[in-house]
Amino acid sequence: MPAAPTGPSTGPAAEATDFTRFQWVSLLVVVCSAFSSQMVMPLWVGAVIDDLGLSEAAAGRIGSFEFMAVAAVSLLVALRIQKFPTRLTAAIGIVLLVAGNFASAFSSTEIELIAARMLCGLGKGLVVAIAFSLAAGSSRPTRAFALLNIVYALFSAAFYLAVPFAIQWDGAGGAFVSMGIVAVIGAIFMVGFPAERLTSSELTGLSLRSLPLFGFLAFAALIILWSGHNVIWTFIERIGARDGMDITEIGAVLSLSAFLTIAGPGLVRMLDTRFGYGVPMIGAIVLKVVAVFVIGFVATSQAFSIAVPAFMLLSLFITPYVMGVLSLADPAGRLAAASSAAMTAGSSLGAWVGGVSLESASWSGLTWAAFIHFVIFTIIIIAIAPLANRHGRAAAATAA
Repeated sequence: MPAAPTGPSTGPAAEATDFTRFQWVSLLVVVCSAFSSQMVMPLWVGAVIDDLGLSEAAAGRIGSFEFMAVAAVSLLVALRIQKFPTRLTAAIGIVLLVAGNFASAFSSTEIELIAARMLCGLGKGLVVAIAFSLAAGSSRPTRAFALLNIVYALFSAAFYLAVPFAIQWDGAGGAFVSMGIVAVIGAIFMVGFPAERLTSSELTGLSLRSLPLFGFLAFAALIILWSGHNVIWTFIERIGARDGMDITEIGAVLSLSAFLTIAGPGLVRMLDTRFGYGVPMIGAIVLKVVAVFVIGFVATSQAFSIAVPAFMLLSLFITPYVMGVLSLADPAGRLAAASSAAMTAGSSLGAWVGGVSLESASWSGLTWAAFIHFVIFTIIIIAIAPLANRHGRAAAATAA
């Protein structure tokens, strides 16, 4: 039975613009399984440092190479998104995720881990590019991406509680086995993954040259946002350890943080674009900068427990708005599909910059590197918000 429409229209025509409930459930489960390594990256990075005796910079490189693979594959898929069959492409991606995660569990050197994590990156790139293009073609893309982030937060809340015990059981290998099991669950749900896109056929002939400039600027802003985020996020477990916390305590804080981040995309679903695109994003990035300085310079477990949830929540509040801007600029969904490349390219850069910053300038280096990212993001949003608001009003008028 078709899911209830999220747009203002009603009736059979409106119902045809969205997937069935089972298709949405399957898509959400598959996306969460693809993102599982990103969810708990700080935990397995810390475990790899402890188990293999690698430096922070080396651990950052391992995560960075995984993100590079995601970015490259998702971008290549996005550029020819209509050429890739949805269910088959996502199924291949899930198989690569299963293989890469279990291969990681048996890796013992930096080179072996880089190869295994890049295999996971290839799989995740296929899955996420397809899933994001499907969400972009729904009747209310901003709300669809908010729903993706809500489910992501719920799933990660449970995963943060489980992975520390897997690490206590078998170190980094335990973390990678748990991610492999999650990928297997995602493979089971491929039976309900959407086999067709919602994007109308007349949109498929658009060329990238016809897209407005603000879409490409929003794409760049997404890269910068997630680069700044991952400067801190990659080493959040190391920061918790600095503050005197053990792995289970850090996992509990991250689990609570993930649960609380539901408020971010949940608030987006309520606000939608009532205040436009610029005001919500600029307000949130200012609060995120405050959280970064608390995490970096207030080295107590209490400060960690308060600032980390805010840090996580705000990224999941900002991202649906950026995704909404991308969907306005490109209704065919190519920019949205390529957004996985933007976020993971940013995450790759952030993990690399974070490792170098931590090794060369300690905790203050992480803090200032993230701050510079968020200042640049704010400048871009100030520049593009008026254009995005104008296109959003025009799109709403057309729908009405």
